[in-house]
Amino acid sequence: MGSNARNVAIAILLLSSLLIVPLNAAAASDSVTVSVAPSSVVGSGTFTVSGAVTAASGSVSGTAVFIRVANPSNSSVAVAPATVTGSGGSGTYSQMFTAGGGASWTSGTYSVVATYGTSSSVPPATASASFAYSTTSTATTTTVTTTVTTTATTTVTTATTSVNTTTTTSTVTTTSTTTSVSTQTSTVTSTTTSTTTTSAIVLTTNEALIGGVALLVLIIVLVGLAVVRRR
Repeated sequence: MGSNARNVAIAILLLSSLLIVPLNAAAASDSVTVSVAPSSVVGSGTFTVSGAVTAASGSVSGTAVFIRVANPSNSSVAVAPATVTGSGGSGTYSQMFTAGGGASWTSGTYSVVATYGTSSSVPPATASASFAYSTTSTATTTTVTTTVTTTATTTVTTATTSVNTTTTTSTVTTTSTTTSVSTQTSTVTSTTTSTTTTSAIVLTTNEALIGGVALLVLIIVLVGLAVVRRR
């Protein structure tokens, strides 16, 4: 009898365990995803945590995702609930944060953990993401070197001046006939003085005859003048 009672007890335990395991396995669970944008934040920049959820049972309306942001030392620097938007068993969420503002915000890699649960009987779902944070921006110095090549072209222009000299020879034949007559008369009161006048006549060979006639006329004129004066 003792051995039979013991076997019955073992069989009951086994049956109970077989019944309980399928019930737990069939139980639905919540789910959540998370992402961070941008992946790198500087100074007091902003970043957005977003994702999607699925409820284990019922509707996601009125539920929220709990978000925790931790620094490289795993100390919390920001926590906030994000309201789920949607109807039915699935929805989305989004929450914006501002970095900096405290000594806990040190440069390094930050972790973001999203937790979502709709039932106390089922463990909540979690998801994590990360982003890089720097307290100051890294200045990048770019040096631009410009090389300018200048080519100088010198043009030499040679000017040739041609001078043409034309020599013109003119032959001028001049025939001159010069007749000089000098007459000088000096008059003194109550005294008449006749001054001898010398006439120089230069004649050419061709005009000798004309010269002679002119000399004769001149002598006649002089004699006439002398006679007039004596009167």
